[in-house]
Amino acid sequence: MSMEDIVSIGANCVLRTRRNGFFLLAEIEVEAGNVEIEEFVFIRISSQEANTLIRAGVMECRVLNNFDGFNIADVECVFIVDGEAFAVFDVEVGGTDEAVLVAISLGQARSLLNRGARRCTVINRRRF
Repeated sequence: MSMEDIVSIGANCVLRTRRNGFFLLAEIEVEAGNVEIEEFVFIRISSQEANTLIRAGVMECRVLNNFDGFNIADVECVFIVDGEAFAVFDVEVGGTDEAVLVAISLGQARSLLNRGARRCTVINRRRF
């Protein structure tokens, strides 16, 4: 079994927030023996990096305004940044993992976290 069979990147996209913050979202997937990890990571990036990634073929994140068609129990994590909040879902589209974000209020985010949803991992590495 090669390393790429053990650790891989699933869903990935570039998110632009209302306040012009940019994030690369990547789902890290690990499978080995009885170890199975799926973790969404948001990496803060510059607008230049975001544009470069999009030109290279990384899709922009799909952001919806309601939960229609999603089971709230399937939230992978909650992402909160600069007064904005998103519920993150992992969906399969044509055999490919895709992250779908639903814009939610900060109150809804707190409610999800209080009911056991995980907070998304954020890496602040933007260069100024």
